[in-house]
Amino acid sequence: MMTSKFVYLAGPIKGCTEASAKNWREYVAEELERHYITAISPLRCEPLVGERYGVGTDDPKFGTARAIMNKNLYDVRACDAVIAYLPDPATVDAEHHSWGTMSELSWARALDKMVILVTDDPRIAEHPVLSASAGWVVKSLDDAIEILAGILGGYTGGFPNV
Repeated sequence: MMTSKFVYLAGPIKGCTEASAKNWREYVAEELERHYITAISPLRCEPLVGERYGVGTDDPKFGTARAIMNKNLYDVRACDAVIAYLPDPATVDAEHHSWGTMSELSWARALDKMVILVTDDPRIAEHPVLSASAGWVVKSLDDAIEILAGILGGYTGGFPNV
């Protein structure tokens, strides 16, 4: 029996180009799908206005700060696990670290969700609160995918249990 588990893809959006915000999420989603794990992106319902993602729009359904926060909190609650991707901002064409991702990491921890922190920034990896909030701290998305496939894949039928 194939069932699906859900993983929320927390990571940089504000200040990112469409490619830098979406490409890594698309890659992770495709890889997880091979194990019957569904990736949930915070970018759904959020339109790109201009060349970079901003802090919202005047769309009361999906663009306001309140709408964005509530959608993302709902997703963290509904998902089985969270990838918190906090790369060095210079490596993803972002203005700074993703403050929203840090909030989502905290929500996930408070909700007792499985969290994998992915970072190539030693300041994040060595931060006592951020690193202790995750079950795993790894340097690559591929490592996070392997962990999720091994743990959640056993429940979906996408990875051997024995």
